[in-house]
Amino acid sequence: MIDPVELQRIAIAALSAGGIVLFGAAYAICLALGRLKSLAILRPLSYVAYLALAVVTLLFAWAMNLTGAWAILTVVLLVGYFVAPRAIWRLSVATHESSEPETTSVGEE
Repeated sequence: MIDPVELQRIAIAALSAGGIVLFGAAYAICLALGRLKSLAILRPLSYVAYLALAVVTLLFAWAMNLTGAWAILTVVLLVGYFVAPRAIWRLSVATHESSEPETTSVGEE
């Protein structure tokens, strides 16, 4: 029989894993739409979503008893997820700038 404490940790881990997906997506979407549409409210919301992502990730790590190398990996993944959407945005902007056709004035070659 499963110990009730272990069952509770499994439930917390499952719910926090869902939160990781939810808040990770919210962070990336708010960050991208905030930059794409220049909506000032979305930039702070992206930071709130990232903070929630960090909280549920740490809750997941606690529930799963992640220690040692796994705890370090969890922190590295959190840092990476903060940086990755920003890097992808810059890459997308650079790619679209280089693929836009150059406009020339009439009479220029």
